[in-house]
Amino acid sequence: MPIVSIIRDYFLWHYSAAYADIFGILRNYLWSVNHMFSVPEVFKSLFAPFKRIQEEKVNILKKPEDFFANLFVNFIMRIVGFVLRTALMAIALCSFAFVLGLGIAAIFLWTILPALVFYFFMSGIYYLL
Repeated sequence: MPIVSIIRDYFLWHYSAAYADIFGILRNYLWSVNHMFSVPEVFKSLFAPFKRIQEEKVNILKKPEDFFANLFVNFIMRIVGFVLRTALMAIALCSFAFVLGLGIAAIFLWTILPALVFYFFMSGIYYLL
């Protein structure tokens, strides 16, 4: 009789508490990806200059050619920063999708695993006999 109790307790754990643990692990992995790529900080500074490189401000009345040169360099640095941060956000989005896909696959595998174990056990006994 204790084997029946163990099997019952296992199935109760497998199809109830284990799912909460799997979702907790998945949430931790998504949190880790979010912090590894620092998505909120990158999103806040999306239009900031690349590595904060920018020219000193010049008065337009004193040196108009320096003013427009600095304006052009600052504009280019912002475009470079935007492109690099957008690429980083795309990589982060791909990483999110990858982790989420692995999590969904793990949940699916966890659901059908007892049936697979039973099937492989029975087919092994069949091949032995």
